[in-house]
Amino acid sequence: MTAKQRKLLILGAALLAFGAVKFGLIYYWYLHNRQPAAQAAQVLSCDIERGACALPGGGALRFSARPSHGQPFEIRLDGVAADAAPTADFTMPDMDMGFNRYTFVRDGEGWRARVILPMCVSGSRDWQVELKAGKAAYLLPFRVR
Repeated sequence: MTAKQRKLLILGAALLAFGAVKFGLIYYWYLHNRQPAAQAAQVLSCDIERGACALPGGGALRFSARPSHGQPFEIRLDGVAADAAPTADFTMPDMDMGFNRYTFVRDGEGWRARVILPMCVSGSRDWQVELKAGKAAYLLPFRVR
């Protein structure tokens, strides 16, 4: 074996060892840094016109007025302890209505958000709001007038 072949053999072995160490580190990082699967939103079935919608984890969600396209209204969240401000995502089933996420602000003992739903050109009136407060997530379908 010549000196050149010996150098190439040592270089090849070093590259294989480096690759093995790199693979091991990536595998270790992957095993220890996986994010837990997001919790599925719990579907609520309550009539928003009849007052507050009780949340299973405690607390209540209340609409100040019946939602209508293009008309502002407020939603309140009471009795919910959250480290960060809760959010409400308004979507239409099977239709992209853009980004409609509202962040609640502190209002005394509870939270409130001012919402305006965009107009739907198809005439659909079915909406749903996904409420996220801490680790809890709730989905409430509703209809606008």
